[in-house]
Amino acid sequence: MRVNLSPQSTSKVLALLLGPLLSSYRLTVWNIEAEELVKREGKGIIYTFWHNRLLPLVIYYNRFYLSRFPGGQVDVLVSKSRDGDLAALLLHHFRFGTIRGSSSRGGREALLEMVEKVKGGGDVAIIPDGPRGPRYVAKGGAVALAKATGAPILPVGVSARPAMTFKSWDGFILPLPFAKVGILFGVPLYVVRDEDTEDARVRLEDALMEITKEADRRMGY
Repeated sequence: MRVNLSPQSTSKVLALLLGPLLSSYRLTVWNIEAEELVKREGKGIIYTFWHNRLLPLVIYYNRFYLSRFPGGQVDVLVSKSRDGDLAALLLHHFRFGTIRGSSSRGGREALLEMVEKVKGGGDVAIIPDGPRGPRYVAKGGAVALAKATGAPILPVGVSARPAMTFKSWDGFILPLPFAKVGILFGVPLYVVRDEDTEDARVRLEDALMEITKEADRRMGY
């Protein structure tokens, strides 16, 4: 018998399943001061990380970010698609905000909404190789936002051990119960208005690759 669940029902089931799993992770965070440095400057943060490593950041957000920055909230850029509908509902369960749009649909409106949020000192998250890849190839959204606001891009490397890797386009990584999870914040990247957009995009992509490799190295890979 086939049961068709609505996105709302599916998100509730997934949240119930993921909650205990995420809570079991043993978290180590490196260079957490990078967040505080930007906050002291009164700027919003543009978080970036690869699509296949996003799951452990949910527990970091709930365990660390919300307590360190009372009243703060990270708005995640999520595509206007059916998969995006489910992702947005699931993120809301874990107290994230969302901004809807992507390079193929609603991108301009989403950029304007993010500009307003970041200029007001708020934080956003952009997954540069989402929602459909190619894997580890950064699109230009984070760079465009950094140019428009003067806010820094904060690359985040994530690794976990032990973990399962799925045969999906991104090679999604699912840390197993009680896994050791490492989160490494990189050096904030600033993009000046007259910098070549492609040069800045490559600089971001290189920074994300480097910080991810270093997180893997620290986790023993």
